Amino acid sequence: LHPLVIINISDHYTRCSYNVKEGGRVIGCLLGEQKGRVIHITNTFEMNFKADSEEQNVDQEHLNFKKQQYKTVFPKLEVIGWYSTGDKIQENDLQTHKTISEINESPVFLLLDPTISAANRDLPIKFYETEMHVIEGIPSQIFVQAKYTVDSLEAERIAVDQVARIVPSGKASSTEQLSSHMTGMQNAIKMLRMRISTILGVVKQMKEGKIPYDHGLLREISSLVRRLPVGTDKTKKGLNLEYNDTLLITYLSVMTSGNATLHELVNKINATYDQRVSHRRTLF
Repeated sequence: LHPLVIINISDHYTRCSYNVKEGGRVIGCLLGEQKGRVIHITNTFEMNFKADSEEQNVDQEHLNFKKQQYKTVFPKLEVIGWYSTGDKIQENDLQTHKTISEINESPVFLLLDPTISAANRDLPIKFYETEMHVIEGIPSQIFVQAKYTVDSLEAERIAVDQVARIVPSGKASSTEQLSSHMTGMQNAIKMLRMRISTILGVVKQMKEGKIPYDHGLLREISSLVRRLPVGTDKTKKGLNLEYNDTLLITYLSVMTSGNATLHELVNKINATYDQRVSHRRTLF
């Protein structure tokens, strides 16, 4: 599951939240690729359905039209399944699932719970597949929960990071971005320091004989330390070069800002002088 899918579904529900009745939902298609038994879900598009109908009939004409549009732009993406919002599976979901089965014989169903829960630290997302079970002598399809992992490409990570920095008003100021970046750096450094302290404490306890030696762990620590170019002349030279480049960029930005201010002042003086000269010529 890629982050763009979660963002699209959340955006779909947010845009329609004022038009969705209490207990209502939004639905759409999942797009992606299937490689063997692994499914990569990378994009979505919205579906129309009759909200006031208990059978939840999907507009198949609109579905086929949107599928053809995405197929033209993204020829490698196929309809992998469908998504919906809500806290639990509804009775008419199997009917929608059968409609998607006409496009993909084994689709997946993603259910996103839009309600906010402070106690829940996991993503409010569940994946379901269908299995054939015999219930009271009648073969029937039932939803079975499936496992998933969240994966992202470099471009997606950059986009998600930018979205996370957007202020609630919808504008991303430079001050807000810098504050968010520095806070993230501070938290990362704190975590790194805590983990280094943990490793150092374990090594000290092994040296003092308080805990038995774990040679496998010591080999991993030794390999990790050897990969860190700390204290070498090359590292110091690289840090000094980066520091000097940062100072140079700062000086250039200050000079550019000062030059722009001076240019604006000169333009104002010239405009004032031209007005005075033209006024004197008018008097004479």
